[in-house]
Amino acid sequence: MVRWLLTVSCLLLLTGTVQSFGYLSTMGEGTSLPGLNAVTMALGGARAVGFGDALSVLTNPAEIYRIPGTTMTLSFGPGVIHESFDDSTGYVSYNWVTISSLSGAVKFQLSPKLAVGAGAAKVSDISFNGKYYERNSFSGEITESFELDCRGGLYESAAGFSWRPARWINVGLSGGLRFGGATCDSIYINRFAPEQDTTISTEWDESQFCWHAGVMVPVGLTSIGLSWASGTDHYDSRIAAGAVLYTAESRQGALGIEAELVDPGGDGSLETRVLGQVSPSSSLTFRGALSFTDLNGELPSQGFGISVGTGVAFGRITLNGAYAWSSLTREEISYSPFNPSNIKVSRSLLSVGVNWNL
Repeated sequence: MVRWLLTVSCLLLLTGTVQSFGYLSTMGEGTSLPGLNAVTMALGGARAVGFGDALSVLTNPAEIYRIPGTTMTLSFGPGVIHESFDDSTGYVSYNWVTISSLSGAVKFQLSPKLAVGAGAAKVSDISFNGKYYERNSFSGEITESFELDCRGGLYESAAGFSWRPARWINVGLSGGLRFGGATCDSIYINRFAPEQDTTISTEWDESQFCWHAGVMVPVGLTSIGLSWASGTDHYDSRIAAGAVLYTAESRQGALGIEAELVDPGGDGSLETRVLGQVSPSSSLTFRGALSFTDLNGELPSQGFGISVGTGVAFGRITLNGAYAWSSLTREEISYSPFNPSNIKVSRSLLSVGVNWNL
């Protein structure tokens, strides 16, 4: 009876922290996607610095000034998540598929100093399906199982502007709606006492106003960026700062560095990125990034990621593609509060998209 009560208590705890149950998570808010489209995914999820993509309205709205004229961007892609750990039955691994990229945006140049844009994108993913087993230490039989099945995610739509009040600065502001939700089923099965089997289902929905602000300061061949994203109930606020150094006046190559602080008033998880872009010709661009993650909280963890991508231009249309891989290792108590597990989660994400200069 005591064991059953402890198990139910554990399940109740899990439903309150579902996003961190055996899942690559950012401060218990699900997984923030590393880049909202093919361009930013190839740059490791850069937020403060970029290369003028219209979807910057959701990261650093000051950036939408960078590309002249009217532009449109669309992206879509799948993701495969892999998790492995040791439980009482031995080595266990899971794979599941999710949507890693779903976005669209458009930008209009109203005057030489003012641009406006609007966009929508999936910004976080909350999906998991895994099972943990307990084995009797004397007989070796499996006695209990704990399962969690989660589905959902958050999306964002916003509109904003980028204004260039002087040659040395761009400022931007955008606002809109962050919406979505998640459903989770926590299932406990006792093979020797079926009357204790328990299923607890929880769900939440979010629909809240959010806003972004950004600044870009060009200094010679260098651009310095600063961006802010407001938080909502299931998405932490974040601030990012970085700089990009171009190799020549033609700006065919660039190398940058960026730091992003998530939940700056709380535990303050940090992600740093080294990113680059090179264009050997006017119709071909290569992009890449390395990222390093340090997640704080009750169970700190560290991660590493690599992203690559390319863009091929056909006149006014550019086809973009990106691949991002990342891995994070941490200690987890959600499976069993008595025996912490070492969890390793890796994710492989793809994104394909199109940019159209109208």
